[in-house]
Amino acid sequence: MKRRTIALLLTVALAVSMLVLPGTGAQLNRVMNFTDVSEENWYYDYVKDLYEANIIDGYGNGIFAGDLTVTWGQAFKLITLAIGCRIPAPVPGESWAYPYIELAIDNRLVYAFDKDYLADSPTRLQVAHMVARALDLLSISQGESPFVDCDDGYVTHLYEKGILWGAGEDRFAPDSPITRAEMTAIIWRVYNLEVSEGMFRHSNYWVEPFSADEVEPFGYDTSLFSLDGEFMTYGDETAVYEIGVDVSEHKLEIDWEAVAASGVDFAILRIGGRFMQSGGLYEDAYFRENLEGAQAAGLKVGVYFFSQAINAEEGLEEAEFVLELLDGARLDYPVICDWEYLGGSTARTYGVEPADITAGIDAFCSRVEEEGYQGMLYFNAYCGYIKMDLRDLTDYDFWYAQYSTRPSYRYHFQMWQYTSTGSVPGINGNVDMNISFVPYGG
Repeated sequence: MKRRTIALLLTVALAVSMLVLPGTGAQLNRVMNFTDVSEENWYYDYVKDLYEANIIDGYGNGIFAGDLTVTWGQAFKLITLAIGCRIPAPVPGESWAYPYIELAIDNRLVYAFDKDYLADSPTRLQVAHMVARALDLLSISQGESPFVDCDDGYVTHLYEKGILWGAGEDRFAPDSPITRAEMTAIIWRVYNLEVSEGMFRHSNYWVEPFSADEVEPFGYDTSLFSLDGEFMTYGDETAVYEIGVDVSEHKLEIDWEAVAASGVDFAILRIGGRFMQSGGLYEDAYFRENLEGAQAAGLKVGVYFFSQAINAEEGLEEAEFVLELLDGARLDYPVICDWEYLGGSTARTYGVEPADITAGIDAFCSRVEEEGYQGMLYFNAYCGYIKMDLRDLTDYDFWYAQYSTRPSYRYHFQMWQYTSTGSVPGINGNVDMNISFVPYGG
């Protein structure tokens, strides 16, 4: 199991990367005799167990030096080795820790770092975030924080898993550096606790499932899905659903009369978006033409905005932009926030926390609903499990994307984008196809 592998590597890495090792190799059945560690020290049992298991060594000269702090460079090396990275080649003229910056960034421990700070110490909060990423525990707890000085979802999650404790009484001391003793305690807990119990695996992440009270569980019978040519069907002739397409300016001119005649019920039109690098807003070049044509052909219509909001303020800005373009236009289907994680490290959304992404989507949907439209969010499994916190978005309808003949998501949704390679008369090339289980607009 990866958790156990990480724990073992973490403890070995501690010995080789952040401690000054004695000249002799590890010995079997050794007895801890550090002169500065006694049973009166709170970390005595952690150090004793890990030392006698040949997992850690001392600082040298018979001491452990538990009060010394860990530097960024040491933390980077410790954690990147822990997740299986190879020791990088040294860079001439640079610190021994310099090559670990790239490894730390590549493995999401941090998203940017200045080499001038390698000898500085990370805070307890920063280490908590790195430990969560090392264990792939990226879901955020919404439980009440046990600490009066730190209301951080990742810290609360690690506390609930038994990995992190406080700094005394009900304090976490998030801005304090982490000591060797504290790091040893964390390693011991990681090594001895089943941190992934009750979680499920998605991609390379462990995810905490939501309860039925938090997010409605998946409610469809997958055996009732079937393709009839390009159109997805569900159930028997009594089932209520509608078939639709979603399009942007990339489809160029569309013959909407032909689309409607093919049996399509609705169209979701891109109204605009935000650029992934610059962050500027833009209107879809064919939005106005598509809106007029689709509605004239008798199709129900909704719109989506390609969001790259990194906070609530930008989500609100995007909503205001959409409302201005709509100018009170009548819609049957929702106004949809289509937040997608694209562009890798060059995108402005790289490294943005799920809480901030969620806040941006919430601000967008809340604002459009103030103007009488139905709010909705679009996501695939990765974004729905990892990049968003759906517990904070249950006031809005969900549009789920999975290109398959049967969906396999854990939670319920109102609309499903089931392919990006559909074919519909009147639209050039492949087109996204959707089935809606809610007949929006009556």
